[in-house]
Amino acid sequence: MAHMKKYLGVIFIGVAALSTGLAAAPAPSKWLTTVTVTDKGAHVLGNPAARNKVVEYLSYTCGHCADFEMKEAPKFKTQFVATGKASLEIRNMVLNPVDLTAAMLARCGGKAKFFGNHRHLLSTQATWLGKTKNISAATQAKLKAQDYTGFMIGTFDEIGLGAIMQQRGITQAQAKTCLADKAAFKNIIGMTDAGSALGVRGTPSFLVNGVLQDHVHNVAELKAAMK
Repeated sequence: MAHMKKYLGVIFIGVAALSTGLAAAPAPSKWLTTVTVTDKGAHVLGNPAARNKVVEYLSYTCGHCADFEMKEAPKFKTQFVATGKASLEIRNMVLNPVDLTAAMLARCGGKAKFFGNHRHLLSTQATWLGKTKNISAATQAKLKAQDYTGFMIGTFDEIGLGAIMQQRGITQAQAKTCLADKAAFKNIIGMTDAGSALGVRGTPSFLVNGVLQDHVHNVAELKAAMK
């Protein structure tokens, strides 16, 4: 960035007088691109040392989760994550096998891709979730046989998740490798079990500084629960 600013300064030095009335654009916050992964496999966006630690338990097949991601999460990130006042950790609360498929895909491409994948899967939820009627008897039989990878790959093909992930720069071959990732599977199921043990009963649900919150649905309510 400093290198780019040096050359921009040279290019525009002759027209500086013309831009005196224009406000400089704010520098992007480093916290909006800072992603860490916990020992349980959850992804955390923002300042790891933030005073407020917010955890969201969610399902990719949950309409309220999609609403929160599209309407509330951007405000939360701008007001609290970007400023370093809060971090946002995403934990899975898997509600069904299709949800599991999406949760596995969200991890494709490593931690740098996660939050973009996460948002894209929720923003396109109506598109792919509306095609679950296309899941074939053969794919459903794999689920009954506890061939979870086979079920997820069949579901991926039959409800159009290939095209969704290609929009994120992830090929079908890469996505199917992700769906066969045993470590990711273990982490996702582990988070779901741990959430249930904590008392999480619906999605999205939030922990604020380790305390499970009741009836938190928006940024204002999250703010009230923070320090």
